[in-house]
Amino acid sequence: MMKKLFLLILFCCTAIVNYAQCDSMKRPIVFIHGFLASGDTYAGQIQRFINTGYCADQLFVFDWNSVSGNGKKTDSLLSAFINNVLSHTGAKQIDLVGHSAGGGLGRGYLIDSISADKVAHYIHLGSRKWFYEFNWFKNNRCLNIYSAGDKVIGTIGGNVEGAVNLDLKDKDHYEVATSEETFEAMYKFLNEGNLPVKGKSKKVTSVQISGKAVLLGDNEPVLNGLVNIYRLNAKTGTRLSLKPDAIFTINEKGHWGAFTATKKTYYEFELTTDEKSQRTISYFFEPFTQSNRYVYLRGFPQGNMIGMMLGSLPAKDDQSAIVVYSANKAMIAGRDSVTVNGIPVSSVTLTPANKTIISSFIFDDGDGKTTGKGLKQFSAAPFIGGVDISLPVNKKSGNTIYFNGRKLVLPSAPSKERILLAVFN
Repeated sequence: MMKKLFLLILFCCTAIVNYAQCDSMKRPIVFIHGFLASGDTYAGQIQRFINTGYCADQLFVFDWNSVSGNGKKTDSLLSAFINNVLSHTGAKQIDLVGHSAGGGLGRGYLIDSISADKVAHYIHLGSRKWFYEFNWFKNNRCLNIYSAGDKVIGTIGGNVEGAVNLDLKDKDHYEVATSEETFEAMYKFLNEGNLPVKGKSKKVTSVQISGKAVLLGDNEPVLNGLVNIYRLNAKTGTRLSLKPDAIFTINEKGHWGAFTATKKTYYEFELTTDEKSQRTISYFFEPFTQSNRYVYLRGFPQGNMIGMMLGSLPAKDDQSAIVVYSANKAMIAGRDSVTVNGIPVSSVTLTPANKTIISSFIFDDGDGKTTGKGLKQFSAAPFIGGVDISLPVNKKSGNTIYFNGRKLVLPSAPSKERILLAVFN
C-alpha cells in the first residue's frame, strides 16, 4: 500500500519541466510541513532547488494529518515514506527538512539511531529549539533557522548549541520556511558551503501545473472530486468560456494534473465533489510564471475543530463569500496592505503580527451590513482570520482584491453556489 502511494506521489512530482541541468548525484530531500499546512509550503523552495541543479525526482514532500492525526501512526508513515524515497532513488541517505510542527516530526525521527543513519543533514525551520544532541547525530549536522520576527515560535525558538544557526531577524513564521534567504542557507548547508548558481532557463510560453486536492489540516484526499480549470477575464474575474479548458479527476490519493497553463493568463481552478458535505470552492490564481507540481486545492474537513469553524460559512443566494490566502507569508498590519472592494482586511486589530494570519475569510455576518470588524468564530484559530464585509451578488461587477499592490478580481457569485478563494503568491 505504501509503495503504491509513493509511486503516485512520484508520478505527480515528475510532471514538471527541469529548467536547469540537474545533477542526479545530489542527495534526495524530504520536506515536512507544519500545522494546518500541506506540501505546497515548499513549492517555491523546490522550484529554487530545481533551478539550481537538483532533479525534480529528488525532491519530496511528506503530507501528514496535523489536526486529528495519531502521533505514532504519523511517525510510522514518515519512516515508511523515507524508506521508499531511499529505495526508489537508490540513495544511501536523504537530507531532511521540517518546519514548525514538522520540525518536531523531523527532530523526532532522529531519536532512533537506526533511522538517523538514513539522514545526512537535518534542517530545522521556525521550530522549537532543543538543548541536547544525539551521540549518533551531532548538532553540527543540523541547520537551525529561526526569526526574531516569528511571533508563533517566539522565545521557544533560538540558537541551538553546536548547530549552524541563522536568525532571519524580521521574517514571519511562514517566511522562515518560504523565503529566498532560507533557500540560500539551506542550499549552502547541503552543498559543502557552495552558494547556489541559477542555471539558464528556457524561454517558454507555457508551464506545467499539477497538484493535490486534500482536506484542510487533515490532508486526506478529497473523494469523488473533479478539478475544472477555466481561463478568466482579468478585469472581471469571469470565465471566458462556459466549457472548462481542462477537467481532471482526482485520484484516490488526491493527485490531479498535469495542466499546460499559458503564461500571463489568469485561471480559476474549481474544486467540486459528489460528497454532500463538501462545498464547491473556486481558486483564483495570479498568472503562473513557472511550472509547479505543488498546487494544492483544499476542501473543508468534517468532525474536527477546523470543520466546525468552516461550517459557519454562509450558503446564500444574494451574498458572496471570499477567502484571501497568502501562500508565502502572513498578512501583517503595518507591513502588508490588503483590501477587498476597497475595505481594509489587514489592520492592527485584524492581522496583528502575533496572529500570523495566512487565510482571511470575508463574508457578511448576517445583518447585510459591513462593519469591517473581525468575525468572532475565527478569533481563536491559529493562522486564520475573518472580516465582516457585505458582498451582495452583482452580476455586473466583480470583487476586487489588492495585496500589496497586486490585484485579483473575483466574480460576484452566490456563496450557495461556491466559495471564492484568491491565492496570492
